[in-house]
Amino acid sequence: MHMDNTRQDPRVIIVGGGPVGLALAGDLGWRGIPCLLIEQTDGTITQPKMDGINVRTMEFCRRWGLVEQIRACPYPSSYPQDMVYLTSLNGYELGRETFLTPSGGPEERRLGASPEVRIRCPQNMFDPILRRFADSFPHVDLRYETRYLGHSQDERGVRVRVQTRDGAERTLAADWLVACDGAGSGIRQELGIGTQGLGVLTYTTNVIFRCANLFALHDKALAYRHLFIGPEGVWATMVAINGVDQWRVQLVGNREKRQLTEAEIRAAIERIVGRPFDYEIVSVMPWVRRELVADRYRAGRVLLAGDAVHATSPTGGFGMNTGIGDSVDLAWKLAAVIEGWGGDGLLDSYELERRPVAQRAVREASGNLRRMMSPQPGPALLEPTYEGALARYELGRRYSATMLREWYKLGIDMGYTYAHSPLCVPEDEPPAPRPMPARHAISGATNGAVLRGALADGTPVTPSLLREWQRLALHVADGYPVQTEWQELPPEEVMIYRQTAAPGARAPHVWLRDGRSTLDLFGGGYVLLRLGADAPAADPLAAAAGARGVPLAVHALDEAEVLQAYRRRLVLVRPDGHVTWRGDDWPAGGVERLLDCMTGAAMAARQ
Repeated sequence: MHMDNTRQDPRVIIVGGGPVGLALAGDLGWRGIPCLLIEQTDGTITQPKMDGINVRTMEFCRRWGLVEQIRACPYPSSYPQDMVYLTSLNGYELGRETFLTPSGGPEERRLGASPEVRIRCPQNMFDPILRRFADSFPHVDLRYETRYLGHSQDERGVRVRVQTRDGAERTLAADWLVACDGAGSGIRQELGIGTQGLGVLTYTTNVIFRCANLFALHDKALAYRHLFIGPEGVWATMVAINGVDQWRVQLVGNREKRQLTEAEIRAAIERIVGRPFDYEIVSVMPWVRRELVADRYRAGRVLLAGDAVHATSPTGGFGMNTGIGDSVDLAWKLAAVIEGWGGDGLLDSYELERRPVAQRAVREASGNLRRMMSPQPGPALLEPTYEGALARYELGRRYSATMLREWYKLGIDMGYTYAHSPLCVPEDEPPAPRPMPARHAISGATNGAVLRGALADGTPVTPSLLREWQRLALHVADGYPVQTEWQELPPEEVMIYRQTAAPGARAPHVWLRDGRSTLDLFGGGYVLLRLGADAPAADPLAAAAGARGVPLAVHALDEAEVLQAYRRRLVLVRPDGHVTWRGDDWPAGGVERLLDCMTGAAMAARQ
């Protein structure tokens, strides 16, 4: 066994080369931090676990310059993203939620709360993009077919034992170790970190099959996700993996663990289509649907991210996207500590900020699973009679309304806040809404239409917001009630996202006159926005930040819509795009409290 120090000595070792580990390696590389990633496989994805990139993750990809690559992925951009509820492809269609894109038409024209939209890009297409991004930095070392064996740590750093593809054992050294090694994380178990949550939800089997022209075998309009309902209830789903000839069937199962035979799998596929047909089974993957959140996200110099700290039902698409949020939060804090301007309190804040986000997401996903499984139709569902038609109509109407909460969930994806964090300064009182610009218009409209107006709190009315409100009303009025042992979030908090620049929230997106988004100003170091012609000078904070070596960029904007969205003349934004503080003038006691938040000293003081 010998020490391996090829390339630059890494400051961070990442275990796990899925999207979360690759995003962390890429963000650290983008920040100039040498790191090394090890992955026990060759990186090939045979069963993509995710296929949708949510809006917030796309905003991070925008920062990294990856949006055009994602949009150019092989998944057909014109393929409809409808969600359809049916008995079989050759049976009865019960309901459908129509989407022109994963987010719907208005969002695609950039008229909503983000400069980006959700994109359909399965993991086997997304991972290679992240891999190329991470590998583009000479100080990022990606090592595949390298197995993690164990680690040790002390006050100086970590030592990680690995086995390389030739069978040799080596020891790697770094300052920090990050475990991105999945829901069954060996590192989490090695550290003795427990988990909380509902545990096993279902034993499920995924099957990918290939059929050259499935569309010719039935009369249903194209859709992305199909939910199949029989007299016994929802028993399977099917999604268009590549929008051409590959399909992933999910046989939902229950809490009974059993291995399906090939005959049972084929019978299920033919029941889905409603007739025998020619197809090829590409892969079969039994898996366990769980709801778990780790008790701790850090143990000394070891931190954990992604599925290693939160396992969730895929109902809602929160798993990978929450994990990439972990990576973004962790990357800037590791960089700050390694560069010397951030204290250890920044890393302690990682769990404090991200664990509640995971708890909120996994519990919403479990509620979505119960909504998905809520119909109990009985034998009348399939009867070709008047009574059967009435039963199908009633089930389809109510189930369509019930499922809307899963499809419209920007409040989960983007509405989380770090307001409770010591890295954010709470306001004494919220600011009054700024007056609307004299001729408020939605920037980026391509059809010549201009939409004006705002809600009582000043939130601009957009086509996407109108659609979300309508869907919320339908969900509340007609959806099936779902029983849970926990108090669910109010539907409005899940289905409606209102931008706010309150401390802890994601800084709002506003289109600038030069065509950029306000989000394009954030990402590297801290950013101070000076808003309006009479904004106070940046000197007090700039001087203090310079003295402590804290990176700070200052942007002066005299645009009415930006001031209307941010509400204050001074807004301090973190490297991850969340607001640290805002005010109309500098604090009377000086800016030292702001610097303590920026560097993590406030977290250390709290402890």
